[in-house]
Amino acid sequence: MQKKPHFFMVDKNGKVVVWKFYNPPNNIWTMETHLEFNDLVEELYEDPEMRVGIITSAMPDVFILHFDVGSLVKSGEELQKNPPPSTPTERPKPRGVYRRGPKVVIAAINANLSGGGLELAMACDFRFMAKNASASQGEVNVGILPGGGGTQRMTRLVGLPKALELMLTGRRIFAEEAERIGLITRACEPMMLMTDVMAFAQAMAQRPPLAVAHIKQCIYEGCDMPITEGLAMEGQLFRELVKSPEAMERMKAYVSTGQPSPRQRIQLELEATHKKWEECQKD
Repeated sequence: MQKKPHFFMVDKNGKVVVWKFYNPPNNIWTMETHLEFNDLVEELYEDPEMRVGIITSAMPDVFILHFDVGSLVKSGEELQKNPPPSTPTERPKPRGVYRRGPKVVIAAINANLSGGGLELAMACDFRFMAKNASASQGEVNVGILPGGGGTQRMTRLVGLPKALELMLTGRRIFAEEAERIGLITRACEPMMLMTDVMAFAQAMAQRPPLAVAHIKQCIYEGCDMPITEGLAMEGQLFRELVKSPEAMERMKAYVSTGQPSPRQRIQLELEATHKKWEECQKD
């Protein structure tokens, strides 16, 4: 990004970048904020040193209120005057948070969010949420549907019956229920949210980029394929990875040091996670 962001405060910590959203007084998500955020995510992808991006709010009482309804009214009026073509136009190539590749994007939800804010969070790879924060997909209350991917992503995350309930009632749920139904990755104590997110992000930053990209491709694309096609894609990407220089180096190192038992491997992983957590506390 050539110019300083207008709606985001940007902090870098090693291979992790944090974007703090700030659009007072209510942190409304607009087309301008959306385009700026996409540019920031593109910048993450273009930087070979960076691995993980975290979006959170610089305001303590609201993460993202919702998308700008006033702009939707203007869009509706324009569509009344100039109806869209009967045949759907080709969708643009995904960019920003909607693209999939070797980088990981995490939503650190530190306060309430609704509508388009929840849709943005669901477009991220992971969602951590403070236990005192709440979320709703309440577009039905103003006579529209979640048009930023909500109907599709929520259904894939929580299943059809629960997605139908949440979107047709528009009811608000808190973090612990959101975790229980699979809408978010983890519900966190409010004071520990960023510590937990940063520990997770630093761990993700150490993962091999090509493996991250291929795993994400298998999951995100495979869930829309018949299982035979998904398995075929998985096999192809596995073969690409197993011959890659980084995988060869890591596998040879693993074999040469002796393969630990399952119990030893779990213990090593727990120790590594605890070490990362302690490092984040010191920061």
